Amino acid sequence: MVDDLGVKVKKHAQIPIFVVEYHHEVLPYIYRNVGSKHLPLDGGTFIHLDSHPDMLLSKTMLASTVFEKDKLFEEVSIENWLLPTVYAGFFTKLLWIKPPWANQIKDSTSRFKIGKSISDGTIKVTSEENYFVFECLYRKESDLENVKDVVLDVATLGKGNDLDQIRKLLSNYNAPFVLDIDLDFFSTSNPFLKLYSKSNMYERVKEIFQFDPPKSKSQEDLENFTCSREAQLARLESLFKSMQNNQWSSEQFSPQDNLFLKVKLLREAMLEHYEEKNIDWELVFDAGCTCDDSDLPHHVSSQEDLNGMFQSFKNFLDILPGSPAIITISRSTEDDYTPCEDVEMIQEKVLDILKERFHCADPVLSYESESLDV
Repeated sequence: MVDDLGVKVKKHAQIPIFVVEYHHEVLPYIYRNVGSKHLPLDGGTFIHLDSHPDMLLSKTMLASTVFEKDKLFEEVSIENWLLPTVYAGFFTKLLWIKPPWANQIKDSTSRFKIGKSISDGTIKVTSEENYFVFECLYRKESDLENVKDVVLDVATLGKGNDLDQIRKLLSNYNAPFVLDIDLDFFSTSNPFLKLYSKSNMYERVKEIFQFDPPKSKSQEDLENFTCSREAQLARLESLFKSMQNNQWSSEQFSPQDNLFLKVKLLREAMLEHYEEKNIDWELVFDAGCTCDDSDLPHHVSSQEDLNGMFQSFKNFLDILPGSPAIITISRSTEDDYTPCEDVEMIQEKVLDILKERFHCADPVLSYESESLDV
């Protein structure tokens, strides 16, 4: 098989399965397989089963970091590890397969550009999808350089007669591809719901972080929204950092500062139930950053739910366009996205289904070792 650059792509005798704890830890295995020519250097396909898109981008990481793999591995996190591989050129087609309870992006097909922001050197996109716009990742194409094309398909699996639509999408996909699975696809927890729950923290930060969406999808309205949203988030980050660093002082803020007043009320409510030394204000800020036009998905599956999702997963594998080049799996239980009481059972069942369908090697359980040899 030959990739878009005319380079022959190798095939593993047995499909390797790499199981990690945190989802961004699959990146070293992807880079390794690109380096060994088991994945194409350019124009590949990534099929992503997850309750979350994982397609945000770091606000501070320079685009050039994608070509310094060790630095990249240190800088990315669970929500922003995927699109850097697209900017690097490894993948052009992305298929996010989501469970019925995930609504961050609607079922759709979109085409957009990804590139380096001329103004600050970070990675941005031209997508007008709310998921990207609300995170201030939108830029018009003329504000980007080194742009690459992206096709993003989003489809729901597990809601009934969904395979027909997914089959149509897969008709545009070719091997080799990465099959990537987050175990929270089968059962999902929103860990922020339990965080400082005595003070009703999550509902309070949702009110603090609320915003008015763009008036329209016009370029002018999107740019105006991005500016105001960036200012809001920067102001909130400053306020929460002042608390984290024990530098909070009511005297330094204007009583007309609406965001300050909202954060002040949150602080007072939380200190009624928790000692300050036991509050991680940066984590509270992170919780607020997840609040936009949809909450993080939360659906702890019953055994009946799980059985249905496992069957849907099996049916999905049967319509794939061939066998994956590699399979990556994230447990996502240490950060409470996959319910810890079910993760071992879900993992065992997923591995059994994969081995029934494909000729797989024994899984590499990287989470059981302290370091990766990449």
